[in-house]
Amino acid sequence: MRKKLTGILLSLLCLLALTACGGTAQPEEEPIPQELVTALYSYAENDAQQMDMIVRGGMLEEQNFEKVVYDGMQSWSTAIEEIGEVDFTADADNNGTADCFTEKSVTKDEAGNYIVTVGIQGSLKSADLVVTYQADETGNLAGYESIVANVNYTKAELMQQAGLNTLLGMGTTFAVLILLSLIIALFGRILTSAGKKKTEGADKDEKAAAPAGAAPAVTAEVQGGQDELIAVIAAAIAAYRSEAEPQADPNGFVVRRIRRVKRK
Repeated sequence: MRKKLTGILLSLLCLLALTACGGTAQPEEEPIPQELVTALYSYAENDAQQMDMIVRGGMLEEQNFEKVVYDGMQSWSTAIEEIGEVDFTADADNNGTADCFTEKSVTKDEAGNYIVTVGIQGSLKSADLVVTYQADETGNLAGYESIVANVNYTKAELMQQAGLNTLLGMGTTFAVLILLSLIIALFGRILTSAGKKKTEGADKDEKAAAPAGAAPAVTAEVQGGQDELIAVIAAAIAAYRSEAEPQADPNGFVVRRIRRVKRK
């Protein structure tokens, strides 16, 4: 039994070893020469100064002939509203680089383009200028791929912005819901009012038609009462005549109308 277990373990170890040997090693990325890194930092810093001069000088719209550069300057125009003034002249250590710059990183993307990130300190906040330079097959720079300026916020500022965005979104949602509720309630009142008006109109029509239909019944009742009164009076006259004038014909008179005589 032990021999079988030992054989199985040895077989598994051999398989693992073969798998490890058969794997393809990922080629290491060639490091960027330091001379090129220094040159790229210099290009990015010079681009930042040129954009700042153009934007603050009010010449932004004159640069719309190249979309990538124009978009980058618009991004910088938005950033300087928050970071404030930038001093590109101060160089306390005399190293040839302005004190406002912080050289952060130079990397390459999958297409071989160079991504340069330079920190820039303003009077209010700092920002990162990310410039992506296109590279040809030989590695030489061939133009701009993108230019973006990102303002650096503190955690407190980020939390505040997130809270404001949440409140704004929730407030907008509740405002729309309240507006919809008011509109629905208003339509309900309009429909209810219209229904009441129709009902009142129908009732008025019924009331207006009711007296015309009831008039014949009232007239018939009055006429019937008058006929009874005529019969009673005719009978009384006939009785009186039979006593006063026995020889007179009891049917020799006709009561046609009874009229009330007003006494003075």
